[in-house]
Amino acid sequence: MIENRRRTKTEIIYSILRGCSEGSKKTRLMYLAKLNYSVFMKYIYKMKEMNLIEFNEGKCVLTDKGKRVLELLDKYMEMYSKLNEVRMKLEELMQTES
Repeated sequence: MIENRRRTKTEIIYSILRGCSEGSKKTRLMYLAKLNYSVFMKYIYKMKEMNLIEFNEGKCVLTDKGKRVLELLDKYMEMYSKLNEVRMKLEELMQTES
């Protein structure tokens, strides 16, 4: 099921950090994050300013802080997904007539 909703800033940052985990060029990251160039550059600039990423030999890579943030976001996204499943099941049960 495809969910039509806007992604949160956290979800966008998560997708960029995941792309950086193996070292990627900006263009690839932009496509992975599904952002247009201007929005993507704002995120990249802010993440670099926060010391989450750095550029090394033309690739965007995670700093140690970025790696720690990605680990925490992995846990957060897993929990968020599970909670969303529970919410959907609850909504389904409440809509069903006895």
